Amino acid sequence: MKNVIKGKCEWAKVHEPDTKFDPDGLYSIEVLVPETEAVEMCEHLDGLVKTKLAEEIKANNKRSDLTTKTPYSKTEEGEIKFKFKLKAKVKTRDGQVFSQRPLVVDSKRTPIKKDTLIGNGSIVKVAFEPYAYSMMSSKTCSVSLRLKGVQVLQLVEFQGAGSFFDEEDDGFIAKAEADKTGDMHIEADF
Repeated sequence: MKNVIKGKCEWAKVHEPDTKFDPDGLYSIEVLVPETEAVEMCEHLDGLVKTKLAEEIKANNKRSDLTTKTPYSKTEEGEIKFKFKLKAKVKTRDGQVFSQRPLVVDSKRTPIKKDTLIGNGSIVKVAFEPYAYSMMSSKTCSVSLRLKGVQVLQLVEFQGAGSFFDEEDDGFIAKAEADKTGDMHIEADF
């Protein structure tokens, strides 16, 4: 099976890694897929989890206390949510460090510039590598979905907080503040 899934994206952090919880950085994206379109992928991933569980039971003397966890979840709207991640920096067992980033392209496979922010609701295809793992501390077997690339088919560009409002003809007008360069700008805290 080809490890590519198409859907509506949320929380795309594919140009710059998020360092809030991992100082080395983490690229990520979530993709929502209608349940009927996700069945085959869910079955494929479930099969990888079951295979990993069988390997662990065989290797650990028929250990029966292991459970499984799916690498996806169902939303209240009936869609299946897949979460993809990729570490920006990886430390190998021999101490070497290397950087990696996902490929981000448009519908014609042309690389997308970093200043194009992919907003929630964009239609994307995500290429990924499934990695089956077992975590003995939680007695769980699962599959992580390692982000390899994103193809943006329909862009909903992220606009930021200022895009929540339209300009009004009447009303309060704030005085602009001068910054250190002498340019005028308005600061708004939301």
